[in-house]
Amino acid sequence: MAKNSSQFHRIIALVLLTGTVSACSGSEPTVGAGGATGGGAGGAGAGGTQTTPSASGGAGGTISGTGGSASSAGATATGLWSMGYYASWQPDQYPISAIEWSGLTHIAMAFYTPDSSGALSLMGGNPQLATSLVLAAHQHGVKAIASLGGADSASAFRSATNTGTISAFVSNLVGLMQTVGYDGLDVDWEPLDKADEPVAIDLASRVRLASPGVIMTIPIGYVNINLGADLTNYPGIAAVYDQLNIMSYGMAGAWQGWKSWHSSPLYQQDSATPTSIDSSVQLYISAGVPKKKLGIGIGFYGLCYSPPVTAPDQPLNSATLVASDGAISYANVMANYYSASARTWDSFARVPYLSFSTAHAPDGCGYISYDDEQSIAEKGNYIKTKGLGGAIQWEINEGYISGAPSGQRSPLLTAIGNQILH
Repeated sequence: MAKNSSQFHRIIALVLLTGTVSACSGSEPTVGAGGATGGGAGGAGAGGTQTTPSASGGAGGTISGTGGSASSAGATATGLWSMGYYASWQPDQYPISAIEWSGLTHIAMAFYTPDSSGALSLMGGNPQLATSLVLAAHQHGVKAIASLGGADSASAFRSATNTGTISAFVSNLVGLMQTVGYDGLDVDWEPLDKADEPVAIDLASRVRLASPGVIMTIPIGYVNINLGADLTNYPGIAAVYDQLNIMSYGMAGAWQGWKSWHSSPLYQQDSATPTSIDSSVQLYISAGVPKKKLGIGIGFYGLCYSPPVTAPDQPLNSATLVASDGAISYANVMANYYSASARTWDSFARVPYLSFSTAHAPDGCGYISYDDEQSIAEKGNYIKTKGLGGAIQWEINEGYISGAPSGQRSPLLTAIGNQILH
């Protein structure tokens, strides 16, 4: 997942249209089908040449096991899930007392970071926050999930799951769920390289043996159609995880060979705009991931391109991606950028955008891609039409508009409740 502060953004090698690799900063698609949130839950791209080291240690003997059914992970009028990531390091941005629970079936406390001994620490360092979130979730009939890892967490996961540590790690995970009252775990292993995938399967299998009935979820990467992806291990991942959620946000950037594009498009145009929800979904389904265990991502933040770009599918002509997760939160978009005259609807990609003829303060944007109530309705219809399992959101703190009238402060979660869950 992308974090909503620059210190949390991943700085990862970029796969270009030609298949070559160069180093860029920002919230970029990673190489490999690894987990967020992204995506964070920031968007992680799937497939292509690996740019990060493979796992240095195995997980010991493999334990076989079968994951619980998707239906074990909450129920709504539509039978779909909606899991929102809650940023533990900025609770003041979205007080627990203000959460719009009608748009959630699950809430994930992000993030618990593992260390080389298998111990866990919560970002922000406030364990009482976790207790309060779990209590509030359960009072509203929502499942509470502990999200592990986050951006650039692969090294920590590899240390925690090596042969000498994994037993202690699993014991600590089970202890965390029992102590705080979590209903399950979200394994946000980023980037999840090919060599890591069997370890992620083994980890979930061990946790299931130690804690029957646990909910297990994992964020997974979107796919660049120019590169494809080796998704052969994903049926095995789906066998031990209840939800595989595509981090389908932050899916664009100012990269060589690309045109300007959307953060979370349903459909893609061509090889110069090579990312979309639909193309990624189709590849995972073709690889053998059950539709009912597959979810998509909805970003509560957007992407800002500098001029001369003013719209999607334009040549970059030296434009750069100047702001994204955090700075371009939905709340900030509405407070600092939105006007009816600036908004346009992309009827092909099924998402809105804002267009400015000159650099628009405070970030100097010429073009902003983001999600709103209309695009959420489109995504909800897509989920239902395709027979998918549900959606995740990165991250719900960014969607809270504190100064709005009561009942209108979490419009994106309200739309998810209305358009996806009911």
